[in-house]
Amino acid sequence: MIQTHVLPNGLTLIMERLPYLRSAAIGLFVKAGSMMEEASQSGLSHFIEHMAFKGTKTKTAKQIAEEIDLIGGNVNAATSKLATSYYARTTDKDLKKALFLLADMLVNPKEDAADFEKERQVILEEIAMEADSPEDLVFNLMHEGLYGDQTLSRTILGSKQAISSYQLKDLQAFRGRFYQPGNAVLSIAGRFIPEDVIAWAEEAFEGWAGEERLPFPENAIIKDNQVLTLDKDVEQVHLCVSFEGLPSLHDDRHALLAFTTAFGGGVSSRLFQRVREEEGLVYNIYAAPSFYPGVGELTVYAACTPKNVKKVLAIVEREKDEVIHQGLSRQEFTQTMAQVKTGFVLGMESAYQRMAGMGLNMLLHNRLILQKDTLAQLRKVNLKTVNRVAREILSKESKLAVVGKKISKQFQAKGA
Repeated sequence: MIQTHVLPNGLTLIMERLPYLRSAAIGLFVKAGSMMEEASQSGLSHFIEHMAFKGTKTKTAKQIAEEIDLIGGNVNAATSKLATSYYARTTDKDLKKALFLLADMLVNPKEDAADFEKERQVILEEIAMEADSPEDLVFNLMHEGLYGDQTLSRTILGSKQAISSYQLKDLQAFRGRFYQPGNAVLSIAGRFIPEDVIAWAEEAFEGWAGEERLPFPENAIIKDNQVLTLDKDVEQVHLCVSFEGLPSLHDDRHALLAFTTAFGGGVSSRLFQRVREEEGLVYNIYAAPSFYPGVGELTVYAACTPKNVKKVLAIVEREKDEVIHQGLSRQEFTQTMAQVKTGFVLGMESAYQRMAGMGLNMLLHNRLILQKDTLAQLRKVNLKTVNRVAREILSKESKLAVVGKKISKQFQAKGA
């Protein structure tokens, strides 16, 4: 059973007790991601995540590392376009230690100027590493094309110029704005006594204040920039073909997920079979939807040698047209739904997945979405709905992003 409790400072606590386990997963989710950042704040959500491990007012970075090892579990953090999460997976007997450690890192950060400069260099190295990853670059390029100067166009890491320009006061101001109990959710799943967790949380987060819950900025797919290119001295060409998708919580989101799985979500999918297995043109090709508040996209990604780009794009276009005019077959639908439902059920056997699902749904949508309700909605998905949604999405104008050696000249020469 899932229980919800609001602490005196406004922090929402969600708990799911799973007494048959000997472990627990805990996560603190803050609505602070690249989608929330203004242009002058690009990369600050991720910067704060890095600084969380640099020490608190009572612990050095080394002491935090030693406590993590003493807990014997996994303590980590991650930043996405929508949120920043701080989480731990550990045994039930160490849950209290993990909770107090996470709270100390979030509520009592040291924010030392020397550590700030060190971590700036670490993030600049991370940005340089991303610049060496053409797969990352093509998705960043596609988001620029899809969203223009809106917040979803910005990278999670921020630019080299932005990170180089920030001062410690910029980070502190951003933290003060976004890191409030009202703009966060604490989620726990596993073996524990709820009354104990409530008491621990009230003590651990007692000094944290702020009840404001910040809204997501509006974003919309822009209509221009149909072909975007980036020259990069790499052996393969990396490409994305994107269509306007569906926002999070849209009634058709499960049908879109089912279609995308059949189209390019696994080894039996159309694109994998046609492009890799039958033609041998790629090592990697897949399709995936992204759901955001108010907007979404469906993207096909592939990487191939320069001479095969035209062939790969032609097959993707042909398969798209076939879906629009003929739809998925009954066999494809049956295989896909078995894959989607089994994957969901297996994921829900993980305390971490249950914890993360509860925390993110409450943070992003201010509501819980029970596993049984999601499974019931998946069972209601039918072939007619999947084909309708696929036809509606694929009939929209697509955008193409391409990264490769002298690729701009190649596409200009083709009149793209």
